[in-house]
Amino acid sequence: MRDRDDFALPEQRASTGLPVGIMLLSMLTIGLYLIVGSALVEKERSRSGAVYLPTTPLMAR
Repeated sequence: MRDRDDFALPEQRASTGLPVGIMLLSMLTIGLYLIVGSALVEKERSRSGAVYLPTTPLMAR
């Protein structure tokens, strides 16, 4: 808590190390998650998906 007679200027420079560190650690964690997940999926039997588009009759002009 600040004293009533404390008229010093507030801090002009803020440290950016913590937010940047958290961001880099998050990016590293997500990257490792994706790499490990893809390695686990590769070990399983490869399944290919099929996409079926709905067929609609063409409108006559």
